[in-house]
Amino acid sequence: SDSFCQSMWFGVKAGPGVNFQSWSDGSFSNSSNTSPLFSLNGDLFVESYDEEKKGSLYAQLGFHTRGSSFRFLSFNNTFTDVQGFKYRNLVLELGARKPFDLDKEFDPYFILGIRGEYTVGTNLDNYLSFGSLFYPVNDFVREFNYGVTLGGGFETYLSELTNVFVEMSLQPDLSFQYMQPPLFNITEPWTQQTINLPLRQSRNLSIELKAGVRFLRKVEYID
Repeated sequence: SDSFCQSMWFGVKAGPGVNFQSWSDGSFSNSSNTSPLFSLNGDLFVESYDEEKKGSLYAQLGFHTRGSSFRFLSFNNTFTDVQGFKYRNLVLELGARKPFDLDKEFDPYFILGIRGEYTVGTNLDNYLSFGSLFYPVNDFVREFNYGVTLGGGFETYLSELTNVFVEMSLQPDLSFQYMQPPLFNITEPWTQQTINLPLRQSRNLSIELKAGVRFLRKVEYID
């Protein structure tokens, strides 16, 4: 009987991220950008073996924190308070990796991928006690989101079976992480006045810097 198996890379990468959200009520003129939210992210990945350095395919699964933050000043400007809105997402990414093959100690490469994300939790319940309708709430968080990944990095070889690399990527979402429809005749908890809330929606954008290690599972055919 004949058997078939294939060499492949596998490994782990992790590092910090800077996360942004663009909040909007649906009109361009009223869109607003919040302050960045900093996070740590990590991924496990597998990658096809690319002996001739023509390009490879990869798949990775990771845990990423998306979101943004707001900075508030006290009434007399004596202190500031930063409040972060965190969305903890499981991320599945599929893509391609292309080295430049310059025969240097640190070989550059670029990546292009597509992402699917599932939100497993948030910290939005921490702000329920504030009693403000202008804080986001879990009822309007979209659990499934998708986006693209663009990036590149540098890789160096430790041995025949081990490489290390540093990678930076830009990860914009194409879908909305948060979408709250217009709400009418809402009683404001502080003033007890009736108000209308416009459409509120936000999209994630993350910039991530990661370091990682790759291990080669090498298969040799011997007659």
